[in-house]
Amino acid sequence: MRIRTIFPAVLSAALLFTFLAPCAQAQPAGPGDANRTVYSFSFAPIYQFESDFDHGGSFSVQRYAFNFDTSTPVTSALRAGISLGYEFDGYDFSGTTAFAGADPWSDIHRFSAGLPVSYRMTDSWSVFVSPQVEWYGESGVGNWDDAFGYGAVFAVSYRVSPAFTLGAGAGVFRRTEETKGFPYIAVDWKITEDLRLSNPFRTSPSGPAGLELSWRISDRWEIAAGGAYRSFRFRLDDSGVAPDGVGEQESTVGYARLTYRMGRDLKLDLYGGAAFNGKMRINDRNGNELGSDDFETAPLAALSLTLNF
Repeated sequence: MRIRTIFPAVLSAALLFTFLAPCAQAQPAGPGDANRTVYSFSFAPIYQFESDFDHGGSFSVQRYAFNFDTSTPVTSALRAGISLGYEFDGYDFSGTTAFAGADPWSDIHRFSAGLPVSYRMTDSWSVFVSPQVEWYGESGVGNWDDAFGYGAVFAVSYRVSPAFTLGAGAGVFRRTEETKGFPYIAVDWKITEDLRLSNPFRTSPSGPAGLELSWRISDRWEIAAGGAYRSFRFRLDDSGVAPDGVGEQESTVGYARLTYRMGRDLKLDLYGGAAFNGKMRINDRNGNELGSDDFETAPLAALSLTLNF
C-alpha cells in the first residue's frame, strides 16, 4: 500500500483524535516543570510529493517519525535526559536516469538515541550538549555496523532579558565515512506576549536547529512559519545497484504550521511547505560517486501529534 492511501488515513485518524483527546489528557504542565521529570512522545508522518529530476525521472517520499524524550533535574542548575527516535523513509522512484539504476534505493530506517544535558552556569549563561548515536540504513543492509553514526549538538546561550535568550550552536556528525558539521543560531525571543522567534522542535518537517516565527492566536490555536537545511546520508543494502554504498539527499525546507492544543499537554500540528534546492546522490562502497541529480521544488505535507506528561 503506497502513501496515496496511507497518508490520508493517518491524517483522518489524527483529526478525529483532536475531538476525542480532551477526554484523556495527561497531567498538565506548568511553571514547576523545571523541578520535575517530564516526558514527551510524538508521532509525525511527513509526505514529500512527487518532484522531477533535472535529467529525467521523478520521486516522492513518505516519512514516519516516532520520538520519545524525557528529562529530569539532577541539581538546581543541571538537567539531563534521554532521547529515542525511529524514522521510516519510503522512497518511490520513477524513470530516473542519472543514477546507477532506475531505483537507487527503497525503504530507509533510522534508529537514534541521545543524552541531552543542559547546565545553567549563571543566571544569564547556559550550555547545552546532546551526544547522539544512530543507525541509518536501507532495508537489507548486510552489516548494520556499517550504518552506525555518531555525533553531538551543542550550544551556548546568554539570557539577555526575561524575554530574550540568544546563543550559538553547532552540530557535528560522523556518518558512513564522512564527517559533517553545521552551525545554527540558538534563540528564544518573546517579541510580544503572543509573538515568538525560536528554534523548531525536531518533529517538524525541517527538523531541529532551524528558525521559526510563531504567533499565538488564542490558548488553543497558534500559527507559525519556519525552515532549516536538511541532509540525509545512509548506508545502502548489500544487493542493490550500489551494494553497501551510500545514498544522500539534501535540501532546504520551508513550512507553515497550524497548531491546535487539546489541553495543556496534548497538541496537533499541521504543516504545509516545500523542499528547495534539492540534490540527491549515490556512491559506491569506496566513496566513488555513481550518479547525482538535482530535483525541483517538492511540496510537503505533514502532521505531528505530541503528548507531554
